[in-house]
Amino acid sequence: MMKNKVLVITGMHRSGTSLITQWLQKCGLHIGDQFLGAGIGNTDGHFEDIDFVEAHRGILRELTGNDEGLLHPGDHCLHAEQRQLLDTLLNNKNAARAQWGWKDPRTCLFLDTYRELLPGANYLVILRDYRSVVSSLLSRRFKKSDHKYAMKGGLPLLIWKYFKKPFRKKKLLHQYSDRYLRAWIIYNQRILQHLLLLPAGTYLVIDHTSLSQTNQAIYDHLTKEWQLELNYFEFAKVYKENLLSEVWDVKAYVKDKSLLTKAEALQATLLQHAAY
Repeated sequence: MMKNKVLVITGMHRSGTSLITQWLQKCGLHIGDQFLGAGIGNTDGHFEDIDFVEAHRGILRELTGNDEGLLHPGDHCLHAEQRQLLDTLLNNKNAARAQWGWKDPRTCLFLDTYRELLPGANYLVILRDYRSVVSSLLSRRFKKSDHKYAMKGGLPLLIWKYFKKPFRKKKLLHQYSDRYLRAWIIYNQRILQHLLLLPAGTYLVIDHTSLSQTNQAIYDHLTKEWQLELNYFEFAKVYKENLLSEVWDVKAYVKDKSLLTKAEALQATLLQHAAY
C-alpha cells in the first residue's frame, strides 16, 4: 500500500486549477520543483510541474500528433513504454517526498492510468461550467491576437484595432465554440468515469463558483480527512476576481446543438458529486 500522501489536482483547462494549486502551494503542499511559466490568461503562472506537463505532452504527441490536449484525443490506450514513463515519474516523486501533489489539466486524459498506478492517491477536482470554460478558452485566443498586434505596433496595430479586432470575437465564436465544447465534454466525461470507479472518500469535487466561500472547508477536509500537513493561507490573497474572463454567448454559436444537451446533462451529474 502506498504510504505517500499524494494529492492529484485536476479539472478541465481554464477551470481554476491554477488558482487552487497556487493556494495549496502557499499552504505548504509541494507541487513540484520547476513549473510552467506565466502566460496570457495565467499571469500568476500555471503552477504545473514541468515533469508531468512534458510527460503528458509527449504521450499526446505520440497518440494524436498534438500536445495541447484540446483536439479530441479519443479513447487511446497507453502502450507499455508510455505507462512505464508515468510509473517511473510517480516513483521518483514518491521517493523524493512523503507528501506532494501535482496539477496539469491533461491529467484528466490519463486518469484511468493514474488510478491503477496510484491506488492510494486522493483527487481534488475543480468543476467549472462549460460556458465559462469555453468563453475563457476563446478569450485567451483573442488576447493572444491582441498581444501579437500590440507587439507589432505601427500600421499592423492600427489595422487590428480599427478593422480586425471588432470582428475577431465573433469569428472565434464561429470557429472554435464546437471544438472547445467537445473538449470540455471529453475532459469531464473522463472525470465522471474516474469518480465512479474510485473508492469512497478519495475524491472531493468543488464547484469553481464556491471557492472563495468554501476554501476553509476544503482546507479542513484536506487536513482532517486526508491528513495532509498544511498551514492555512488566506485564500483572498491569491484570488483575483478581476482576472475572470467575460462569459461569452457560446450557446448561440455552437453548431452541433447535441453538444449543448450533452454538456448540460454532464454538468448536472457532476454537480451532484460536488461537496461544495
